[in-house]
Amino acid sequence: MESKFMHAVCTVLFCSFTFCYLFFFQADVMTVVQHLASGRQTFYDPLLGALLITLTLKLLQVGVSSLVKLNKRGFGLTYFPSFLVLTIISDLQPTSNSVTFGNWLWVAPLLLVVYTFVMLAVKRFEPYEPELRSYGPFSQIIWINLLIFLCFFLFTGLFSNSDRYFHQRAKVEALIDKKDYAGALNIVRIMSHTDSVTSMLTVYAVARRGHLSDSLFHYPLMGGASILRPGKVHSWLLPDSVLYKVTCKSANYQLVGFLLDRNLYDFARYLPQYYPSDSLRPRYYKEALKILSLKKQGLRLIPPYGKGSYAAYYYQR
Repeated sequence: MESKFMHAVCTVLFCSFTFCYLFFFQADVMTVVQHLASGRQTFYDPLLGALLITLTLKLLQVGVSSLVKLNKRGFGLTYFPSFLVLTIISDLQPTSNSVTFGNWLWVAPLLLVVYTFVMLAVKRFEPYEPELRSYGPFSQIIWINLLIFLCFFLFTGLFSNSDRYFHQRAKVEALIDKKDYAGALNIVRIMSHTDSVTSMLTVYAVARRGHLSDSLFHYPLMGGASILRPGKVHSWLLPDSVLYKVTCKSANYQLVGFLLDRNLYDFARYLPQYYPSDSLRPRYYKEALKILSLKKQGLRLIPPYGKGSYAAYYYQR
């Protein structure tokens, strides 16, 4: 009876932890990893994926348990291969078109060899274990296995990918892929720094919301006009063809490209083709012309510059 209760506690703990970890913390990362691992052919569903992975890892534990047949203090150790696989798939590193296992290619086999020797030793010692001194939910066997699980939780938490910036970028990609541009921009706004791919996606999301010429510079940007479209950089989830189709004929994309490069002379030369009347020109375009006018006189706007203004971007170093 005590053994069955311990098995039930371990099952509930493992399934709850694995599902919550995958669904609430690693969902966006798994979306990116699975898409790249499949050669960009399939997409990951967070709920279904979390359920299937949890079930698969539980079946792996059942197989290990039926092989080693531990039923006392060492039972929790049968979950180690499942926690190891969970950690590995949570730590896969995306590249431009695929994923890499990193150091797990040699660390995982080494850990499994050590695990095999540990299990042999525990199995040999099990018949000589002292009798249980307590029973029920607070028994010694329960607390020993809970301690084993705590070590496994820490193992997964410490060695899976918990990089904040990586998670934020994966979430931005996933939200844009779902066409939740406002949600993606809310994440970009709180990011401590950015890279060229995130900047490309930021410009795309702002453009899809129709605010490219009046709110783009509220967000961190880097890379100049070279990041407007795929070329040097590529999204993990959005195909290059989608980004090209939306942006290739956009007049605002061309004008904003000049602004990103701080190329005000070409900007002023092309602007009348799209906005012949000054009254129709959006905020950033008027601001850029004012900066150019002062520059020709050897002057510059006096700081402080408004938050999200083009001047703040233009004069930043």
